[in-house]
Parts: sequence; structure tokens; C-alpha cells
Amino acid sequence: MCGRYALELAQEHPQYMAGVELTDPITNYNVAPTSTVPILVDRLVAPTEQVTGADAPTRAGASAHSDGGQGNSPVFTRELHSARWGLLPGWAKDPAFSSRAFNARSETLFEKPTFREAAVSGHCAVPVTGYYEWKTETTAAGKQVKTPYFVHRTDGRPIYFAGLYEWWKIPAEFAGPEGPFAGKQGEWLLSCSIVTMDSPGNGEFAPGIMADLGGAPGYTNEIERELGQLHNRLPIPLHVADDADINESDSLTTWLRSGRPAGSPKPSTEQKRGYRTQAQASLQLIREQAFAETAGWALREVSKDVGNVRNNAPYLLEPTEDLLSGL
Repeated sequence: MCGRYALELAQEHPQYMAGVELTDPITNYNVAPTSTVPILVDRLVAPTEQVTGADAPTRAGASAHSDGGQGNSPVFTRELHSARWGLLPGWAKDPAFSSRAFNARSETLFEKPTFREAAVSGHCAVPVTGYYEWKTETTAAGKQVKTPYFVHRTDGRPIYFAGLYEWWKIPAEFAGPEGPFAGKQGEWLLSCSIVTMDSPGNGEFAPGIMADLGGAPGYTNEIERELGQLHNRLPIPLHVADDADINESDSLTTWLRSGRPAGSPKPSTEQKRGYRTQAQASLQLIREQAFAETAGWALREVSKDVGNVRNNAPYLLEPTEDLLSGL
């Protein structure tokens, strides 16, 4: 699973996330469910919005994308939006529901009522600097101890997790003066969830054997072994070749543009079936490629302070040190 993460993008120089330029710094060292977080979405651009010629945008703006031979080439724009972390399906009665839907199991996306609509019509990416995971171990005395670790890329680039989004209309009962959405009755709230799968060695994807680990099944490198032993679930990472540009061969772009794209008209029954098939194929692809994306990752033990969401400072990302070790 993924229940806490960090995102640290300062504005010291131009920063980009998968082709979208940031206009403001984003810093949160202890992101928890129900927090407001940034997500990336590719929206289908209507013909009246499209810009051509010398004025056509080249980075975060529109980019052509083939629709599979239907006679035209849709144009997409990549956008950064703020969303509540924890999916709220349209039928949810209470915003508290989102605290139980911050992760979505990839194995059951298309069957679970909470996620099946977003699985086809709500693909997004959730950028993180890294995420926290707690490793459970048993001491010699038989006591279970949980130790937090921070998982991140060694090159400092963001990780982009596959996500789902959906819109929820704020009802009157939560829009009163004392409610969580005071004065916002009838407005639409965007929410999201991070898609997960079995971690290396814990499920159907067991890619190989590490000979130097005595033939332990299910791992092809050291980080896979570490991730597999850290937790039995893994948030699904997406491939991005260059943070500053949109690359249509990246799995992030494939994921964002599969299923029913944002901005598309209401589909026919036949189109719905096609969108579902396409979304299922995309999900299978990113699951198959997930472990390869972890090759440049590392993890380190960090302070137990991260367990309290009120703690939010850069030191949470730092490795713990034994101050007596040098004595």
C-alpha cells in the first residue's frame, strides 16, 4: 500500500513534472490521506480550443495523439490539478469515505464499485518525491515492531504513480458554516487514489532469480528484494523519460490517455466497451513494466516521527543515525 508520501519541488529554477511547468513551489513532507495533492491529467482538447502554427504550445500544452485509426488525430493538453487524496465516487454519501479509498488494488479495479467508473474514465498520475512504508519485524522477545522507511529515486527525480480520479458533488449537509466545505454546496470536488499491485516476490509477477542471494525466487536485483521484504504491496510507478517534456511513448502518457479521456463527449454503448478494453490493456501494461521502473530506487530508515501527520519538516526524509555508533 501507500499511505504516506512526500513531495518537495522548490522554485529555485524552472521545475517540470512530466511536461507541466510549475508556477509555485510544492512542499509537503508528510502527505496523508484526505490531504489536497497535485495530480496530472491529459485532457482532450476541443476543436475550438486547438491552436496551430507558430502559436501552438510545445510543453504543457496540446500534443497530437493518434486515436487508433478512426480518421482523425485527437489533441491533448496535460494539466496539473489539485485533488483530495482518497477517492470519492459520485454515489458516496459522506466525504469521510475517502479515508478508506486512498489506494486502489489493480487486481479488482474494474469490479469494485468504488473504483470501476474511474478505472475506465478517470486515469491520472500522482507525482511524489518518495513514499513512506512501514516494515513489520518480530523481535527476539516476540514483539512486533514497525519501522518507517523512505523509498525514493536515487537521481532525485519525481516518481509518478498510476492513479484514478473522480468528481464528487458537495451536498448541502457538508456545506454549512461548520461543515468541511462551508459555502461550497453544489460545487464539484476532485478526488484521487493511487493504484497498487503485489510487490516483487509477493504475487503473480516473479521476474527471476538473484543468484547472489542464494537463488531467492522473485527478484532480479537488490532493490526488488528490499521492496518485496518491506511490504507486500507496491504503488505502480509509470515511466517518464524526461520531466520537462511530454513523450507519447512513455507509459505515463499511455496510462493517462487510455480509457475514456477527460474532455470527451458522452460515449455510446459500443464506445464504452472499447474504452473499458483499452483501459484494461493499459493497466496490464503498466503492471508488467512496474518492477523495471524501480531499478533506480533506494530506501532508507527514517524517523518514527513520520507516523504523526502533524510532523511535517525536511528532517523526516533524512536517514536515522545512531548517535552512539561512533563511541
